[in-house]
Amino acid sequence: MSESLDEKPVTGTQSIDRACDLLIRVMNSADPQTLSELVSATGLAKGTTSRILSALERSGLIARSAFGGFESGPMLNQFAVRGGAYTALIGSLTPAMERIADITHETVSLAVTGHNGIDNIAQVEGSYLLGSRNWVGESVPSHCSAAGKVLIAFGGAVAPNTLAPRTTDTITDFATLDEHIRKAREVGYAVIRNELEQGLISVAIPVLGATGKAIAALSVSGPAERITPGDELHIAQLMRRELNQVHGLKQEGAA
Repeated sequence: MSESLDEKPVTGTQSIDRACDLLIRVMNSADPQTLSELVSATGLAKGTTSRILSALERSGLIARSAFGGFESGPMLNQFAVRGGAYTALIGSLTPAMERIADITHETVSLAVTGHNGIDNIAQVEGSYLLGSRNWVGESVPSHCSAAGKVLIAFGGAVAPNTLAPRTTDTITDFATLDEHIRKAREVGYAVIRNELEQGLISVAIPVLGATGKAIAALSVSGPAERITPGDELHIAQLMRRELNQVHGLKQEGAA
């Protein structure tokens, strides 16, 4: 049986070249690239392009956006974080994050404002077998993450233009989101309960910079059966105490 032009054999070097070309195009684009756009840009057949993209996606080098396009994946994001602008911040906060994880036994995360929401840049795992998954390298919508809410409340992020639902408990109207932001600003911390994922609870406080605006957010996350509404203030106060021990990051205000 004769092979079509699309399916003709290629060398290993050619396959690598094609994969690298697609990966670079995805990385260099300000917006997620669709399959059709990548086919048009590279001149590759649609089937070939789709297979290469699937392989890159399985490896975590690229990922699908909420609208189906391709963007940088969690593995690339992790490497970018390790060598990026937040290396010093991660290094200074890691001991505090480890102490918080030791006390709460829950997962502790550090997040910053990204291009597509809130980027998780560091995480310390809790001691429970049932815990929050590894979020490092992933972006989440600001309106349904505790980190996003405090970053908005303390000037480190702007409110999103749309409020897409992630669960039945996600905030989808701006009046309610405004109330959550106002409360976070008042008490010094924010909470999500089932808004990002069912059963996931997170409490976050802002990490304030020299200007008094948030440069990052610190959070503790775990399942609803372990983090009750009565635990939220205690967790926020614990994070604030530990953050106040970090040299050069003396935090003023609530919590």
